Amino acid sequence: MKLRYLLAALLLSAPAALFAQLRVELEFEQDTYLPNEPLQAIVRIYNNSGQSLKLGLDSEWLSFQVESVDGKIVEQRKPADVLGEFTLPSASRARKMVNLAEAYDLSKFGRYYVSATVRVPEWGETFSTMRPKPIGISTGVTMWESTFGIPSDRSGERPELRKFQLLQANNKKQLSLYVRITDESGAHTYSLFTLGQLVGFSKPEPQLDRWSNLHVLYQDSAHSFRYFTITPDGMLLTRQTWQIGERRPAMTLNAEGRISVTGGVRKVSASDLPPPELASEKKSPSGTSLLEGEKPLDADKAVK
Repeated sequence: MKLRYLLAALLLSAPAALFAQLRVELEFEQDTYLPNEPLQAIVRIYNNSGQSLKLGLDSEWLSFQVESVDGKIVEQRKPADVLGEFTLPSASRARKMVNLAEAYDLSKFGRYYVSATVRVPEWGETFSTMRPKPIGISTGVTMWESTFGIPSDRSGERPELRKFQLLQANNKKQLSLYVRITDESGAHTYSLFTLGQLVGFSKPEPQLDRWSNLHVLYQDSAHSFRYFTITPDGMLLTRQTWQIGERRPAMTLNAEGRISVTGGVRKVSASDLPPPELASEKKSPSGTSLLEGEKPLDADKAVK
């Protein structure tokens, strides 16, 4: 008899979400983000109702609440992009990814708490995450920055000034190198993305060409280097991997103002930009494609 009462008490004290017909969970790919970095909220929805549900019919079916650590509601600049109709069968789950950086003002350093709520119109009910999920916004470490001009299409008009920045910050718990493009004051961010993992002893080598493209060569392991070219609008033109050969890879500037990598050995992979020409590849015994002594594809020609 006592055991029966004990079980009843445990059931009554269990969290309501344990028996919810719809369960909502929220997570993020990392704990800390840079200001204006894409911040993907991953919402998982579990349907235990015994019936199929139609969700995503309007912009109000999924909502978020973002608060600072002191309880202040974070300003929502525009509706979150949650549209997309789908049917969720019973005993199934769905995943929805939403970039909160586009919808909320998460530009200030600090810690925030995020909750997600799913509305089921046919029931007239809402279901929320059991507890808010914490995330942090950090400024990162500025390793280099340079102001550059973009010529105006109108004759006699002053060029638009922008700024390139190289930042060091953690991405998915790994030290990474970021590129940020802002206006002259740094108040508005046009583009922000990670180039890849960064080793502690690496010192990135940035250089601007005559068309204001940013070229970056940096060491990502003991014997490996990554080379990138980024346009003033944040488009990635070149992505290559180089290894130390008889000489260390280095960037050189020719008389026309074009920048390329010389020295070292290029390691070709399917992720290269522009994609490598198969006809020029030479396979190593390990199956890795290497181009020895090859002049790298000149990415600057792509913008001329």
